[in-house]
Amino acid sequence: MNLPGQGNWKLMVLAVTCLLLSLGGWSKDIQLDIRPGAGVTGQRMLSDYFGPLKDTNLDTDVFILDSGKPGATALLIGGTHGNELAGSVAALVALENGIVTQGKLIVIPYTNRSAQSMLDSRNQVEQRLLIQSRSGERYLSYGDRRTDPADQQASDPDDYQNPGGFVLKNGEESRNLNRTYPGKPDGTGTEQLAFAIISLIQKEQVDFSLDMHEANTPETDKQDDGDYTPGGNKRLSYTLVAHPRGLEIAAFALLAMEEDTHISMKLEESNTTYRGLSHLEIGDATQALSFLSESPNPGQDRERSDADVLNDPKYPLTHRVGMHLALFRHLADAYADYNGKALKIDKLPEYRDLLTGDIGQFLN
Repeated sequence: MNLPGQGNWKLMVLAVTCLLLSLGGWSKDIQLDIRPGAGVTGQRMLSDYFGPLKDTNLDTDVFILDSGKPGATALLIGGTHGNELAGSVAALVALENGIVTQGKLIVIPYTNRSAQSMLDSRNQVEQRLLIQSRSGERYLSYGDRRTDPADQQASDPDDYQNPGGFVLKNGEESRNLNRTYPGKPDGTGTEQLAFAIISLIQKEQVDFSLDMHEANTPETDKQDDGDYTPGGNKRLSYTLVAHPRGLEIAAFALLAMEEDTHISMKLEESNTTYRGLSHLEIGDATQALSFLSESPNPGQDRERSDADVLNDPKYPLTHRVGMHLALFRHLADAYADYNGKALKIDKLPEYRDLLTGDIGQFLN
């Protein structure tokens, strides 16, 4: 994938799209459509931070938007779960539009790239979602929740015990990235993926991170299967989970968020009983303040057979992407107020702007 000025990305995207169409779906090579904007100053792979990921389906693109001016360094994480579309698309909108004028922003749009190769097992949402972008037709990727078993690189035990002592049945949750932090350099594929992200945060001296997720809609909260307390029936959508060290910053961000967007979000503190989750383990293992956000995705509602993950009238993708990006902006502002290190980003669409049309108007 080329940066602006290093090749004709439109022709490259067209070639990849034609290849995928000829194959009738995604190839195992997992080609993802990412079109870096003018603000991207560097592109790396996650394997640059942890070499064993190289040439595996768990290696993934990392984009740097560096102002060259002192300030805060932030990490925006999308696609921890392949079937949580708004996080990945919010990351794409940020890297395809944002111009960082102070500090540095690091963006991973498809964090568990292997999960993008899997069909959605919850509601069988289509794997390739057609939109009209600024340059014409484009497909967004919609995958599954967990790593492809073929990429796990180790046989799962019948019962997998994560770092906090939880027994996760049938080995499936050993392939859930948000159960395996801080990871292991010699562990399963998913544990190595988590370890690589921790390595990136440490090497880049990230100040704060936001891991963007999606949950079922509030109307179906009894179906919740949790990302900060495995199991349980608490509503997850419209929730911000914060590491204990980041609680004050999170509280001030949510106050500003509600005033700005009129979206009211719950604040939860990481429960130290439940290990393996990003918002807790990143904050424990690194210097970064770590946060996790949840938007409502109709595709997460188990009883739906025709979920519209793009244009649902109550929870359209534009609303969900706008929620994550507005929250990230307010976390950055609150972090600057508390720590004196600012991250300033121009050209990042405001929440109200995102509601004016389809998501494609904000993608290359």
